Amino acid sequence: MKQAWLRAFLFFLAIILSGCRSASILQTSGRGHGIESPPSTTSTLAVASRRSSTDAVIVDEMRSTRTSSVSRPDVTEQSDLIRLLIWRGSISMEVSSVSNAVSRVEEITVQVGGHVESKSDSGEERAHMRLRVPAESLKPSMALLESIGRVTSRSLTSQDVTEQYVDIDARLQTMVTLRDRLRALLDRAEDVKDILAIERELGRVQADIDAMQARLNTLKGSVELATVSVTIRRKRILGPLGYFFKGAWWTVQKLFVIQD
Repeated sequence: MKQAWLRAFLFFLAIILSGCRSASILQTSGRGHGIESPPSTTSTLAVASRRSSTDAVIVDEMRSTRTSSVSRPDVTEQSDLIRLLIWRGSISMEVSSVSNAVSRVEEITVQVGGHVESKSDSGEERAHMRLRVPAESLKPSMALLESIGRVTSRSLTSQDVTEQYVDIDARLQTMVTLRDRLRALLDRAEDVKDILAIERELGRVQADIDAMQARLNTLKGSVELATVSVTIRRKRILGPLGYFFKGAWWTVQKLFVIQD
């Protein structure tokens, strides 16, 4: 009886020791292989995405910059603006001496603060001159020119370029802003490919700016200085027979038409 009890006790003790050993083995194995968490897939993708975004940020900004420059700026109300007018005058006259008339036209042009832009002549037969005079002195200049000879034709016209000027000026300001943004991007760029792309775009924008500025300067010059075209012809001097036939022709005309 005593031996049976002893065998049962030893068997029970062996079971307990076996269970404790298994638990210890499992705990040790867990620390070596299964307890630590694997690297996060989401974190890895975020790092890769962040690197890709850094490489493409300059290109994205260039694209957004170019897109923003395409939209045409709103032109403000022009009701309160001073109208910009380009004035053009034309006068034709007959004189006794073409050379003396040409000298007189040059004197008047300098007197009013203008200059002769071009001049051509065919001796004492005819001459053509293109003058640029201050717009505010256009009408007095025309009056002085009419005193040189007998005026055969005269015209005075104007062209309103206010909207054109405002539109070009607004687009110019937009392109200047775009150029400044590209310069800022160029300072931040590190990759050679990005630098070359920005410099190419910067060159195109600068060319547009130069063209717009030149157009504005041309409009300003045309507004400030009016253009006057002067045509000078030598007056015909009739001989005795010429006056006779002219008088006879005038008499015949009056027999049919008194006044047109």
